[in-house]
Parts: sequence; C-alpha cells; structure tokens
Amino acid sequence: MAVDRLRQDQETPAAGKLLMRQLPFLTIIAALGLLATAASSAQPESAEAADSPSHIALHRSQPPAKLLMPLEGEQAQVVKGLCVEDEKRIAEQLQSVSLHQRLLRVAVGEVEGVKAALVKFQAGDLLTGQFQLAAMETDAAAALATVFSADTDIRHVDVWSVVPSVANAGGQSHRPVFSLSAARSSYLALADSINNDPQAVRRLGVVRYDPLLLCYASDNPSHNSALVPLPPTAYTKALVGYGADWQHILASNGRLPDNASPEPTVRMMLHGTRSRRRVAITIDDGPCPLITPLILQVLNRHQAVANFFVVGEKAEQYPQLLRDIAQAGHLIGNHTYHHRRLSELGIQEIAAELDACQTVVGWLTGEVMRYLRPPGGDYTAEVLRCASARSQIITLWTHNAGDWANPPVSEIVQRCLTGVRPGSIILMHGGDINSVRALPLIIRGLRARGLEPALLSEMHGPNCPELLTLDVALHLPQNGWQPDKAK
Repeated sequence: MAVDRLRQDQETPAAGKLLMRQLPFLTIIAALGLLATAASSAQPESAEAADSPSHIALHRSQPPAKLLMPLEGEQAQVVKGLCVEDEKRIAEQLQSVSLHQRLLRVAVGEVEGVKAALVKFQAGDLLTGQFQLAAMETDAAAALATVFSADTDIRHVDVWSVVPSVANAGGQSHRPVFSLSAARSSYLALADSINNDPQAVRRLGVVRYDPLLLCYASDNPSHNSALVPLPPTAYTKALVGYGADWQHILASNGRLPDNASPEPTVRMMLHGTRSRRRVAITIDDGPCPLITPLILQVLNRHQAVANFFVVGEKAEQYPQLLRDIAQAGHLIGNHTYHHRRLSELGIQEIAAELDACQTVVGWLTGEVMRYLRPPGGDYTAEVLRCASARSQIITLWTHNAGDWANPPVSEIVQRCLTGVRPGSIILMHGGDINSVRALPLIIRGLRARGLEPALLSEMHGPNCPELLTLDVALHLPQNGWQPDKAK
C-alpha cells in the first residue's frame, strides 16, 4: 500500500427497526441462551464461568451451521449503489486480495465532497467456516488499506463481519460480531504497524469482539494465554439485552422506588425556550456505520452541534461510533436499548429498556443521559413514571423530517424548515444517506433565518422543560407531539 502517498492528505478535524423490538422478552431469553454462556467465555478472569453448564455446548473450533448460513444469494450485488463507480473500484480491488471471508457489501457515501466508506464481510473462513480473530483482523487491515488508498476524499471507514441473526438464522438479518471504525488520521498513524502485523488494528480505538465470536474463535486469547491478548480498549462485553445482565436489570430496576409518589410529575420538553434564537437538531436511531461518520463530518465542517438519541444495542455493536459522538461534543440521549415501542411494554421491561441503554452509554462514555425520547414518541403512564423516577426529561419534537422513509432531500429540508422558530426541535433519523445530504442545507437554512443549532441543554428556560402531572401529560395532543406553529 502506498502509505507515504496517503500521508500527504490531511484529515478534516474530527468533530430501521431493530429485530429484537418485535420479539417478546421471554422468547428472546429462551432463544438466546447461547449468548449468556458466550458472555462468560469473553472474560479471561472467568474461566470457571466459561465452563458452566449450558443447554448448547460450546464448539470453539467450529460454529454451528446456523451461524454460517449464506446471508446473500450467490449473485447478490456487492455494491450499495450510493457512489457506484467508487464502490465498484473498491470491490474489484478487494476481490483481487486473498480474503478469508466472503465480501458482502461495499458502500461509499459522499456529502459536500467528503466521503466515508463501509466494508462488510460474512464471518467465517471461506473454506472451513471457522471463526478466527486473526483472519478477521487481516481482512479488516486489507479493507482499510484498499479503501484509504483508493480515494483521498474518504475520511472514515467502517469494517464489520456479520453472522445471520441468532433469532432468525434463516433470514437476512445481520448481527455484527466484529466491528471497527477508523478515521483516516488514526489509520495513517498505525499504517506501518498494521502492514507488518494485521493484529495492530486492535489499537484503532474501540474495536468490538462480540462474545459470540469469542466463544467459537480458536485463537481467542481467553482460551490460550500464550496468544497475544486483546487490548484493554477492546469491547468484549456481552450485549446487555441478552442473558444475565438483562435479567439483572429487570430484577433490580424494573420497579419504581418505594418512596415514589403515586401521582408523580414528569418533565417534558415539547420545545425549547423562545427567548433565544436556538433550534435543536435531534438525530434518532444510531449509531450507524457509514451514516453516523458522515453526519459527524458535516457537523464538524459547519461547526454545528446536534443531539443524538441512540439505541443501546447499536451502541454496543459499533462502540467507537458512540465514542466519536461524545468526543465531538454532541449531546447523547436515551432512545431505549432495543427500540421497542414502550407503550406496548410493562413497567419492568420499560425500566430495563431505559437502564440497559444507560448502562451501555455509561460504559463507553461515562455520561448519564438526561433526555429520553420514547421510540415513535409513544408513552404511557408507566413510561412517564419510569422517566420521572430516573430524573429523565421526555423529549419530543416540533418538526418531523419524516426521513426514516428516505424521501427526496428537498422534502426533508422543507419539512424541517417550514415554520421553524426559536425553540423548535427537529426530529431526524440517522439511517439513510438522504438525511445526511439534507443536513447541511438545514443548517444553512437555520442560519439564514438567524437561528443556530444547539444542544437541548442550552434550550432550557421558563417552563422549558415543562413540569406536568401524569394526567396532563397523557392528554397532550397527538400524544405529546405538537406542530410548532406561530401563534
């Protein structure tokens, strides 16, 4: 790889519905018993726990067939179709390399001349099906070298290896078992080391090694102390939403404190203060590979801030992306762990959804989230009670971009700017490229109106947030969301 040529380029300064939402909690626990065992094997100091009995035996040398089922048909299109020529060129170069895993997808997104890329593999050796950390790291190193060499405008690359979802092994749902995210500057600082030893990719921020992967990888350092250990920055925790951690959250935090008022009040942010010319851009459902890095680059380029309501499960799958959001100075809010509709859950599961998301964000950033956005804006008295007991502010919106359906960029911009005024809260989502393409136009449109994007914490004022009784909160128009029309 032409490392010297790469170093000539200076990086710009850093600035869907989830599957589990649709599954009853008890079904999840029963179906994913494997992962409770895998969680134990991920901890080197818990050798005794790693050998604890399970109804599914550990197969450390060979994953079960359901984890190796092809995720795409043999003629599946590898390129995503966003920047087709760039994607084709990178895919061709990768396919000329001796990869250990099957290449599933190459995606390149571009906004204002700045690009980010995604390379996705199916976990498992092409010939044997075995999980090998060294093989995944070697493929990841090849992907980073190929992509960053292919185009100097690419500032960030996400690489991940996936298996069919444990809960739906025959479908097309992908579960990341290995993921890393690298900015160009971070990669260049380690490029020589990575070229000489692909295991050096372990030093690229927070790299995710799912316990399911560690369970079956024969070169897991937890199984053989002679192997090079994973660094302290490696993220090897079991997903909170599975196994013992989740059950503990249910048991410990799934009820209100004994001294909770029978008719508590709840703090709700329907809009920000009107006395300052500030508007909150809120971005739900991330972090997401490719999209989140592009959003962060746009915000950095325009020196703007945003508010990210994150899904706990995705934060665990892509931990460096969550860390990137925090380190760039943006606000992080709670959007539950599984993105399940809280209005359909009992109080124990509601509490567990909130606490599990907080647990993940706390692990990775040290932050305690003050703002809660229930998925879909739906809430019940139980949701309000849980938020009140945790001193969280229910945060709704005044403008809905409707970008979850990926409409044209012009439509997203119009929805966000029509009638916008001081204190408005704009709802966007972090899953599609058109949302990113609309973002700079929205920022410019706000500033043309004399308004500035702000953190929610900067938009407090008299009666913002409002302190409401449960009865009043439950009878707000449209379940809390009110179009922000000037009176």
